[in-house]
Amino acid sequence: MDINHTQTKKIVLSILLTFVALFSYANNIQITNVSFKPNTNTIKFDISWENSWRSDVLNNWDAAYVFIKYFDPGTGTWLHLPFTNTNNIIPIGFSVSEVPGVGRFLFRTESGSGTSQLTNVELGIESRFASGIYDIKLFALEMVYIPVIDFYLGDHASYNSYRSSYENQSPNLMFKNDESFVFDPLSEEYVAIANTASFYVMKYELSQGGYRDFLNSLTYTQQLNHTASPPTSPAGTFALAPATGNYRNYIKIKTPAQLINGVYKPAVYGCNADGNNIFDELSDGENIACNYVNWVDHAAYLAWTGLRPLTEIEFEIASRGIQYPEKNEFAWGNAEIGDDQYFVFDAALNTEYINNPQSYPKGNAIYEATVNSNNNLDGPVRNGIFATASSNRIKSGGSFYGVMELSGNLRERVITTGNGQGRNFNKNIFPGTYLNDLGHAFLASSWPGAKIDPVFPNIIDGSIPALGLMYRGGSWNDESFFLSISDRSVPLINDTNTNRDPYTGIRGCR
Repeated sequence: MDINHTQTKKIVLSILLTFVALFSYANNIQITNVSFKPNTNTIKFDISWENSWRSDVLNNWDAAYVFIKYFDPGTGTWLHLPFTNTNNIIPIGFSVSEVPGVGRFLFRTESGSGTSQLTNVELGIESRFASGIYDIKLFALEMVYIPVIDFYLGDHASYNSYRSSYENQSPNLMFKNDESFVFDPLSEEYVAIANTASFYVMKYELSQGGYRDFLNSLTYTQQLNHTASPPTSPAGTFALAPATGNYRNYIKIKTPAQLINGVYKPAVYGCNADGNNIFDELSDGENIACNYVNWVDHAAYLAWTGLRPLTEIEFEIASRGIQYPEKNEFAWGNAEIGDDQYFVFDAALNTEYINNPQSYPKGNAIYEATVNSNNNLDGPVRNGIFATASSNRIKSGGSFYGVMELSGNLRERVITTGNGQGRNFNKNIFPGTYLNDLGHAFLASSWPGAKIDPVFPNIIDGSIPALGLMYRGGSWNDESFFLSISDRSVPLINDTNTNRDPYTGIRGCR
């Protein structure tokens, strides 16, 4: 896997224009050859990513989610650059979603698999941006389309598993979009599930490279609220993790924030796993899933990208698909899981791999039994580490629809149905795509932890408990039963969600 930063510079009207292409750091998604076309008011680029597919049988595919930020010199912030849906040019065999939203999804239109390579893509943008006077950052994330028609909830075995009724603990009911309720033993109530809609979900947990790029698009004050160490700390200071016991989080301060003419210039962050003080090399861990992020970070990142949190029900649908549940099953569709310690090679490299994966029928996952602190494996691993061009669902640890690491690696923070705050979540309401001056998501009227604020309505700043959240899927430090896709044994999250831990990551959907 060869991840390259691509930076093209162009002089336009005596202004230095910088294009920066930034990626999700998994399966080699790359954006190159970025340019503006003022005559058509479009932005032009090439994009490619590996292990791509479309199945017309399942009505399921993966996609590249593309969004743009531009630097506003008036505010000193990176803001969302909207698409116009005019003059789009997409290569044959691919299409683009033109639904309202921050970003656009590029995906296959015909069944197939392999590397997706799109050249000379053009997407419409406003003329003032196409004129080329703004600095631009173009981002891409790999996503998976989850078609929701029929589905099962619960597995008749996992703790607090959903079931079809109070009396019936068996998941013998296949829910349809016109079914109204499922019984939730946590709240001991029936929960509405009618009209559960299809959605896109991130194929991988957010990488450390992805979170680094987010930090590098914030102001100094915003960085203060999304890191554990002050941005003014010396170069080489861990940004999120403690200096000892970093559990494979390698985001560090590359250039400290500096006070210039009474104003702080933001810090520059980088990954530096090998500790040689040369940042963002292929050996520096930018492809590893990002831990030590709290709910305030999580909400801000999703708002900034135009995504939203997953719900518990969506988590099970993305994992199980339309298959009948097996007791205590994992994301790869059975209850068999390997329990031998793994040996990791090319540690923290973009080619990091496990050289002793489990054999069929055992699935592969990073959890308590397989981590190996004596072999550079005491935390999360590279996103998609078990997936190759030839791996099947069980060997790759992937879900029914091709979503990776829903069992193990880092646990998922999702919206629960177990209390009123979670049940009040409205997934059709998205917060503002730019953050407030302190870096917090706002206009998130139904998101857990949102408080009423006279200046920034429904802000998520960690000052009130985010009670509507739950952990799903288990982490590298958990026993195997936590990895079962119907397991709900982790208590509801009931703090202000400002604490950082090495077990939880970020995943979003739309």
